[in-house]
Amino acid sequence: MINVNVTDYSMLIAFWLGFTRWITVLFQLPIFDNTSVPSMVKVLGSLVITYAFFPYVSAPILKDIAMVGIENFWYLTIYYALTGLFIGFLVKSIMNLFVAAGAVITQQIGFASVSYFDPTFETRVGPIERIIQWTIVIMIISTGALLPMFKGVLNSFFSISLLSMDKFSSIHVFYHSFFKGAFEAALLLSTPILFSNLLLNMVMGIVARTIPQMNIIMVSFVVSIGIGLLIFFAISEEFFHVAYQMYVERLGDWFQFVI
Repeated sequence: MINVNVTDYSMLIAFWLGFTRWITVLFQLPIFDNTSVPSMVKVLGSLVITYAFFPYVSAPILKDIAMVGIENFWYLTIYYALTGLFIGFLVKSIMNLFVAAGAVITQQIGFASVSYFDPTFETRVGPIERIIQWTIVIMIISTGALLPMFKGVLNSFFSISLLSMDKFSSIHVFYHSFFKGAFEAALLLSTPILFSNLLLNMVMGIVARTIPQMNIIMVSFVVSIGIGLLIFFAISEEFFHVAYQMYVERLGDWFQFVI
């Protein structure tokens, strides 16, 4: 029989709070948000990351524990879980602007009718969204752009704590600029397809008036998909270059927020 005795409850609670923030952030990140990834893998991955970074973030967590007391650590658990969800949501919002651009492109070229439910995702996705999302994820991982995200989460233990709550009085300004920029970025990325689809509809309208016996609906459906795919293929290099630059810029805004 093995007896386990805890000699330092404050350190144990600090580790639990660090784990709470890390797991709520990681569960919202790309790859981790796939339902095909077992929950045990997500939990163990969060546990390993917490163990690796805990020596660097234990000091500010212990200050929060000393502020509210060991007996009230559940209040801190709720606080750390909410801040982790908030940080993870901001990071996920950066990735969602590319998915939003893909959704607009899917709609415009006529692929909306073949949107499907991917069992590896918790949301309804189409083919273009999936291509864009996984391409951006691969670019981020391969170029090391994921490291600032981990650094930002690490610094959040020092900047987002109970002792620094007075610094968030102007947080609505960041909200406004961040989400306004995300909407503008998604619209900008899908602009070539929007204008080409508008031009194509004008041409199809002229054809419909010139040749009324033609089944313009069936023709426009096929032509929209073909032209849309050709345009997306032509602009794909510039599209992903601009998308990556937008990701780095938005990640920089987020990084400045958490520090």
